[in-house]
Amino acid sequence: MFPEALQIGPLSLHTYGIMVALGILCGVLLAEFLWRRQGGEPGKVIDLSFMVVLSGLIGARIVFVLVNLDYYLGNPLEIIMIWKGGLVFFGALFGGILGLIAAVRLYQVPFWATMDAVAPGMAFGHALGRLGCFSAGCCFGEPTTAWWAVTFTDPRCLATDVLNTPVHPVQLYSAFALLVLTAFLVWKHSRKRFDGQILALYMCIYSVFRFAVEFFRSDYRGGVDFAGTFLSTSQIFALALLPVAVLIYGYCMHREVVSSQ
Repeated sequence: MFPEALQIGPLSLHTYGIMVALGILCGVLLAEFLWRRQGGEPGKVIDLSFMVVLSGLIGARIVFVLVNLDYYLGNPLEIIMIWKGGLVFFGALFGGILGLIAAVRLYQVPFWATMDAVAPGMAFGHALGRLGCFSAGCCFGEPTTAWWAVTFTDPRCLATDVLNTPVHPVQLYSAFALLVLTAFLVWKHSRKRFDGQILALYMCIYSVFRFAVEFFRSDYRGGVDFAGTFLSTSQIFALALLPVAVLIYGYCMHREVVSSQ
């Protein structure tokens, strides 16, 4: 596709980096909008976003490096080159939540209400990031004869293993699903029954979708064989996330019932 958006002499502006940056900006702005709409103090989400974004990027990169540890042991300087691709969403999720917990304590805002505002922004930012994946050729799909298949032809892209081969556009599957999820969460946010509900729904829906879409991916991303079926690292994280999301939903709903009595 278009792994490099612009090249000036020896300097290249990678499409992946542009889309990740755009996703972060749009995600923060959406979270700030929802925060204000639920009555939050203006500017609070923007204030805490730096800690959340930084911890999320660090977490996403750490997990990717660990999955590809042999390569990065031989190329340690490339660990910091995130603009070339190489972020794992579940690492970003866990890292971002840790950063948000710290930020919530620092800025003294309610945790669950803040998470409800942030969750749709995370989904939206992730959708734009997936378009960056598509441009870079990372996270590529399995070969297919489907009419909607895409073919990566640029030798600079990251899909070198399937170059000139029609594959599932799994990045676009993910981007579309995340945009639909964003729309649903924004709609549900103004109709939520208790704080924490939007976060739990986001985690539940995304974990189910992510587990399913991973079967269409072809890139190496680590994993294990389970009962004759290969499960990727992301599928393992998704399986672990789903019961956590259900527990959060139940806890927050029970908390609301108790507080209203």
